[in-house]
Amino acid sequence: MSCKEFQYSDGSRLCITRHTDAVSGGVINPGSGLYHTFIDTKEDPATCSEIRKDNPAAHSGEYTIMPSAPQFRGMSVKVYCLMNDTHQLEYVTLPNENVGNYPKRSNGNCGNEVSYLPAVAVGKDGVTVYQKIRILPSTMTVVKTDITFTSGTKTEPHQFGRAEDCYSYKGHCKRVGTFHIDTLGTGMKFASDLGWTGDGYGSKVYSVTRSQDGAVIDLVCGGWCAGCDPIGDMVLYPNSQDIQP
Repeated sequence: MSCKEFQYSDGSRLCITRHTDAVSGGVINPGSGLYHTFIDTKEDPATCSEIRKDNPAAHSGEYTIMPSAPQFRGMSVKVYCLMNDTHQLEYVTLPNENVGNYPKRSNGNCGNEVSYLPAVAVGKDGVTVYQKIRILPSTMTVVKTDITFTSGTKTEPHQFGRAEDCYSYKGHCKRVGTFHIDTLGTGMKFASDLGWTGDGYGSKVYSVTRSQDGAVIDLVCGGWCAGCDPIGDMVLYPNSQDIQP
């Protein structure tokens, strides 16, 4: 009986094999010692549409793609493909909680906090939790308005990365709206210079803190029924410090 040893490199896409022969007693001795090299020339698909094209029976689930975004050139990433008959969309599954919180607290003139909201904000409070975020493989930009894979108590879910509240109209007062981003476990993170800007009356970025080499971001922002949005696109980049499971 003959066996083969082989080693595959995902980076070079080379498969190297060496023949060995089994002898009695279950001991395997080296055979010819000759190595054969095979090159994997077929790249991973770039989109979920390509996966469905190659396999019309492919169902929604986790797959590996090689996005065409320049920052991921030659790199494979894991995505969740949402498959149906009309379109196939790409999502990144978030192993850890990503959540926005619009608190039911206000302090209009920054003199006395109360546990309710002014009339204009009634019903806007609540929590939004993201399990997956939709991305565009050509740029690895997050589609912030896609709330397909969210849960929570907010009637109008937070857009991804947006913090908002209706806490105070005073500029010197704190803000209490939060959004927590955590991409650990995905092998990706957002740019270190990603910033936020206020949107609405009294809006103010109260704080932005980063940890875990930038993979975890905590935003505190709000205003008088206002909030803060990321400046420009939220683009994902490889995180060399984070290994996908």
